[in-house]
Amino acid sequence: MTQSQALNILKTGANVFLTGEPGAGKTHTINNFVNYLRACEVEPAITASTGIAATHIGGMTIHSWSGIGIKTKLDKYDLDKIASSEYISKRVRRTRVLIIDEISMLSTNMLEMVDMVCREIKQSNEPFGGIQIILVGDFFQLPPIMKKEDAEMKEKQNSLMAKAGLPSKDNRFAYHAGAWERARPVVCYLTEQYRQDDADFLSVLSGIRANSVSPAHRNHITARHIRTNKAPEKITKLFSHN
Repeated sequence: MTQSQALNILKTGANVFLTGEPGAGKTHTINNFVNYLRACEVEPAITASTGIAATHIGGMTIHSWSGIGIKTKLDKYDLDKIASSEYISKRVRRTRVLIIDEISMLSTNMLEMVDMVCREIKQSNEPFGGIQIILVGDFFQLPPIMKKEDAEMKEKQNSLMAKAGLPSKDNRFAYHAGAWERARPVVCYLTEQYRQDDADFLSVLSGIRANSVSPAHRNHITARHIRTNKAPEKITKLFSHN
């Protein structure tokens, strides 16, 4: 799908999951959509799953926007407290379009809680209280961050299921949430590539991304290998730590 096709779908008011490989223009498409909304005098809520991602798009974290903060679950008292906050309530009530970037890093539970808050404040049973939801990201990239004890528990459960001959379950991603299913987002998969124009290199990147590296990909990488003692001067160096 092209960026213009995705933009036309966004303009219909449908809930959308905008995805595609790195360099396909997800952010560019969203920026064009935001400009369109503002021209129509609609100010969207621009959020992301992490603070760093939020700064990249000039927004705030979905945790802050929704008033959920660091909570991992919401009971009736928590929900009432958030809904009674004039600041949060006013912000959610006036929102007609909610954009959540880096959706791959948002947990199932968090998306469910955002849905709860929106429905409570909007006093509507529609998904997210009737707000148009735009979910942006790539599930081939970073997954939700799990606490060490939760990750260990999940690993034990999967190990037990494997011993019993049962398939393991990985339901941590946002698309496992009931709220995602109820919202029924239109999947807009961007297929154009703007970041790279080297076909061989793109093929290698796509192979790594989809876990389908071929012998041709390996040969291409091997051909680029230069031993340390023969490295050019002033070559760029990459470090895994600061």
